[in-house]
Amino acid sequence: MSDMNRRGIGLGIALGLAGLGAGAWLRARNAGMAPASAAEGARAAALAGSSAAPAAANAAIPAPLRLLDGRTLSAADIAGRAVILNFWAPWCPPCVREMPDIDRFARSAAGKNTLVVGLAIDDKAAVEKFVTAHPVGFPIAVLGYAGLSWVRRLGNDGGALPFSAFFDRSGKYVQHKVGPTTTPELSDWAASI
Repeated sequence: MSDMNRRGIGLGIALGLAGLGAGAWLRARNAGMAPASAAEGARAAALAGSSAAPAAANAAIPAPLRLLDGRTLSAADIAGRAVILNFWAPWCPPCVREMPDIDRFARSAAGKNTLVVGLAIDDKAAVEKFVTAHPVGFPIAVLGYAGLSWVRRLGNDGGALPFSAFFDRSGKYVQHKVGPTTTPELSDWAASI
């Protein structure tokens, strides 16, 4: 057998092992995307049925939510309030760029009667590190990668981030946006109800 044939066989074996390793990694990662608890699974299931047009969708806002600061956001905290859910990740440049606008809106007079909740798609340590370096005035909950199923059920089939969903005071899913939002845009959403 020539050196060339041996190298080819060796390369084939190495590529095969790399493929097996990548497959194992993807299986482990996808297993981590499942809801971490039965409660998360129930919340994700509550959002089912709100996949196409936001106007036709009536989706429950996922509550209770454990916030990064240790508090719990309950259904009673949400009841009767307009809500903007902003799905984001610290590794997402457009998400990072829009955070100051969302924070300005949340602190503004227009945002006073609207509950803004940041829903992070990453692990808790990465989100805590980001929020420590870039504090915001609105509550943040860490969903992990399981949060992508909520994004898809709210009409963002591709799961792109950032993604914002707006609910009126009755909890009806009114509209959404894939991509960064701005303070004036969020103010217009709040004024529309």
